[in-house]
Amino acid sequence: MSNSPDPRAVSGAADVSPDPTARPDRRRRRVVTSSDRNPRTDVAQYIARHRLEPFHRALYGLAVAVFGPDATVVPHIRTVGGKRRLTFVVDAADPTAGYDYGTFLPRERAFWTAYAHVPKPDLPFVVAVRPARGWCRIEALAPMFAFMPTSAQET
Repeated sequence: MSNSPDPRAVSGAADVSPDPTARPDRRRRRVVTSSDRNPRTDVAQYIARHRLEPFHRALYGLAVAVFGPDATVVPHIRTVGGKRRLTFVVDAADPTAGYDYGTFLPRERAFWTAYAHVPKPDLPFVVAVRPARGWCRIEALAPMFAFMPTSAQET
């Protein structure tokens, strides 16, 4: 191969059009919107940025201790009023809760009692308990912080 000069440099770089098959650098032009992003990646980055891994692990350990080894804790990010909110959905994975909620309710109360003693992070978040897989998504995201006494407990 000879050591000849580049013909583009001789004729002037301004006269030469770029190669039509070359791809432009999209890093500077493309803006990634929330619809193009992976929600799991967003949640993982949010949890890492705010250092919530210990809280997530504590919540998972509490869920497993109360509801059993099939329980999971899945964080989600929801936008409420233009602000990003973190929601931890505790899936108790109790198949009997769908038809016999009365037997599940004492364990849910035990979870909320133990949860009251877990140190909380200083940012807005919601914890919701989904008793059984297959329950409605809206029910899973509804916060259940209030204690609702039954008629037997009111007397």
